[in-house]
Amino acid sequence: MFEDSVEKRDPVTIIFYCGLVPFAVAWWIRNSLATGFAMEAYLVTCCVFIVDPFEMRKERVRQRWYWRIMLRAGLIVHPPVLIGLWFLDKTHSVFVGGTGTIFLMALVISVCEIAILGEIVKRFQPEVQ
Repeated sequence: MFEDSVEKRDPVTIIFYCGLVPFAVAWWIRNSLATGFAMEAYLVTCCVFIVDPFEMRKERVRQRWYWRIMLRAGLIVHPPVLIGLWFLDKTHSVFVGGTGTIFLMALVISVCEIAILGEIVKRFQPEVQ
């Protein structure tokens, strides 16, 4: 029954999922704005550049044009998103007050950034032959 649902995971995603552990431990030891933001920033970055391409859009991962557009657009879009997230966390410290809140904020910001980058990639993708 479940034989078809067993799927091999991409090792890249596993490595990045495990990369969250140091950020979570740092936040757990010292529950501060900086450690909470670091964990949020890692989650957003991982969702945008690892989970979305490697888990959701597997057909594009191996195509060179996709990464060329994605990384160029990411260099323009991602830093302002992280700066905005920092100011949001700094002005509303409740966003980094709990683990659930951190994950929820990271998810919301990630979805917004994925939508923006998805539109940019769609606009600049090469024509299908």
